[in-house]
Amino acid sequence: MADNTPRIPDSVDMQRLWGMQVVARMKETSDRLGMGFIGGFISPDGQKFVMTNMDDDDSQALLPDELK
Repeated sequence: MADNTPRIPDSVDMQRLWGMQVVARMKETSDRLGMGFIGGFISPDGQKFVMTNMDDDDSQALLPDELK
């Protein structure tokens, strides 16, 4: 019998998922307060994660070069 449960890759580490949740909560708070937001991080393996509620031109102007 085949197992139909989805597999979560082992490569998704819990610290990265925690960081993504923190950034998402900050964005949700900014949305609720009507504030602009751009936030993110670079994980130790070099993967970038960025969230924003601003239009693309504004967010690109505010992003540090390391996150572009």
